[in-house]
Amino acid sequence: MTTAAVGKERPGNPGPRSGRDGFTLVELIIVLAILVIGSGFVILNLDGVTRDGRLRAAGRELANRLKFARGFAIGSGKPIYVYYDLDESTYYLTRRYYGEERGAPHHEELRSIEDRWEFPTGIRLHSVVSSVKAAERFIERFDFTPFGACVSHSIYLKGQEEEEWVTVDVNGLTGHVSIHRYYKEFDGVTESLPGL
Repeated sequence: MTTAAVGKERPGNPGPRSGRDGFTLVELIIVLAILVIGSGFVILNLDGVTRDGRLRAAGRELANRLKFARGFAIGSGKPIYVYYDLDESTYYLTRRYYGEERGAPHHEELRSIEDRWEFPTGIRLHSVVSSVKAAERFIERFDFTPFGACVSHSIYLKGQEEEEWVTVDVNGLTGHVSIHRYYKEFDGVTESLPGL
């Protein structure tokens, strides 16, 4: 290498740097602030989506278990009883019948049933409405007969917000179970429910 070539730049090498390198502290703080604010909006939206998803999933789970109970009643040739415990926001499927002479079963009696399901946190069993009556408290019983029929009734699940509802309907004649993502009125009986 000659002395003349020492001071010259090679074609592949960058020349002396000009301008600024990297970001200033102020720029980094602004970018971080934007990211924090944006992620806050995403988290708030995800919370609403998660709550709504949990409510719909609880409705689907209840509907699926009611369909199973109906199928089991038809298959076994014996009735399957569904108990809705409105005070404790749970429900039960059982072959055990609590006779009318005993009145409504006590919570302690229902707790001995193995097939007991609770609703997820933030979701409650608000009310059960049939063509006969509306109930928001105590224990309601319905049964699927060996023919697959059941007393028509609607089960109302309530989320945390005022507009968060899921209605699970059981058709009395066919035993068909359907889900609605709103508060569905049932033969005008729902007007008697407080707070609606």
